[in-house]
Amino acid sequence: MDDAAMRADTLIQHCSELPAYSPPAHSGTVNRRLVGREYGAGFEMILGQVAPGGEASRHYHVDEAQIVYILKGEADVALGDDKPRRVGPGTVIRIPKGLAHEVVTAGDEALECLVLYAPPLGPHGFVEAPRG
Repeated sequence: MDDAAMRADTLIQHCSELPAYSPPAHSGTVNRRLVGREYGAGFEMILGQVAPGGEASRHYHVDEAQIVYILKGEADVALGDDKPRRVGPGTVIRIPKGLAHEVVTAGDEALECLVLYAPPLGPHGFVEAPRG
């Protein structure tokens, strides 16, 4: 196989071919990194799937802004000291760096979402946040 074909094989992939991982403080969560820092895009894009009853416990990101786009399912999302708000498909959630947030799945359907971090998530990406 030539270099161009090998490069295309690494640049065009089905999501199921990407390694799955569970981030800290996220129960019932399986993520797949769609775009990482290795592409030099200045952001990172994740496909996140959270099982019914799963959650991203209250935390914040020191250096990264986060955007979440809900594809499937519903969740209760709390930002800062605000009460949780029910969200579903088509919802965009914008989380500035340093803002504590929590996401808890609602109902019996898994939550599926696209998550973007800008810049890409760093080594201190998840900091547990006490309730206010």
